[in-house]
Amino acid sequence: MNIETNYKMDMRKYYLDNAEKYLIKSRSEPENEEEHIKKAEELVEMARIHSILMQKQNHELENRPKTKFKDIAGLEKLKQSIKLKIIEPIKKPELFKYFGKKTGGGILMYGPPGCGKSLIAEATAGEADVKYFNIKASDIKSKYVGETEKNIAKLFDEARKSQPCIIFFDEFESIGQERTTAQNHDKSMVSQLLTEIDSMGTKNQQILLLAATNEPWNIDLALRRSGRFTETLFVPPPDKETREQILKDYLKNKPIEEYIDYKLISNNTIMYSGADIIEICNKAIEKVIAECLERNQIRKIRTSDILEQVKIQNKNITKEWFKKAITFARTEETFNEVNEYLENSTIN
Repeated sequence: MNIETNYKMDMRKYYLDNAEKYLIKSRSEPENEEEHIKKAEELVEMARIHSILMQKQNHELENRPKTKFKDIAGLEKLKQSIKLKIIEPIKKPELFKYFGKKTGGGILMYGPPGCGKSLIAEATAGEADVKYFNIKASDIKSKYVGETEKNIAKLFDEARKSQPCIIFFDEFESIGQERTTAQNHDKSMVSQLLTEIDSMGTKNQQILLLAATNEPWNIDLALRRSGRFTETLFVPPPDKETREQILKDYLKNKPIEEYIDYKLISNNTIMYSGADIIEICNKAIEKVIAECLERNQIRKIRTSDILEQVKIQNKNITKEWFKKAITFARTEETFNEVNEYLENSTIN
């Protein structure tokens, strides 16, 4: 067990030991019982947070994803950008050094929910064959003063020990939110994150950053400055060919009729996310199973089953996202790709 692990174990014990002391006080000082019990509960919660962080970090350090780009349908332009910015600097550092190109920095992926941002991040680590830190806001945010900043510092400390590696921040708007609208503890969190990222740049470290968000307009501008999350890449809903491929891949091992009209289904799911399409397929399968049980007779999945669910679901989160995104795309050049996508969406 290394020093860092021992430290975390000791801190957990420290919190629990002190919680016990406050519980003893609550019995010996009944006039302050409520206050002592509250303090004990806070210390127990601190111990729990440290335990979770220790387990999370140990798990992530062992995590080398097996997913590759070939496992993800479409998004070829995005894959190429990530390959040049993230994967090649890890695989061929000498080439980048020869051209005086520093490694490090990051890519911010944005777009509607369910379009593959998290999967792309995992596949990036799989392609690079490096250790992968998959971080959500709940992994580092704490209600206790100063704890969130410490958790961010620990994360980057672990990453430095694990180079080369990739840190992926999911739901990045919860971590890197605009400081002008954030509360004080969230402002401190963003400042700590900026400090850690800047310290990487001065040492030419092989820590590559990826982040995903549905709300890029809520990310602090300082995080999108050159040298930090320099690249801002749009992850669009799947195009017609990609929707067909998603359908084929998902239904491949399912009991389907000999002919499924993938093109027809694809034409009826314009601007649907990959997650939307999979949900529609699942609902169709559930309805077929229910019918088989009711009639006591097995049949296969038909094109009509899936199209029926497209009509029934009739909810498109992606369209709602674009309604909001277009207001920002009109005023900020960073989101030009949103405008470009909408101009071509009727044929995709």
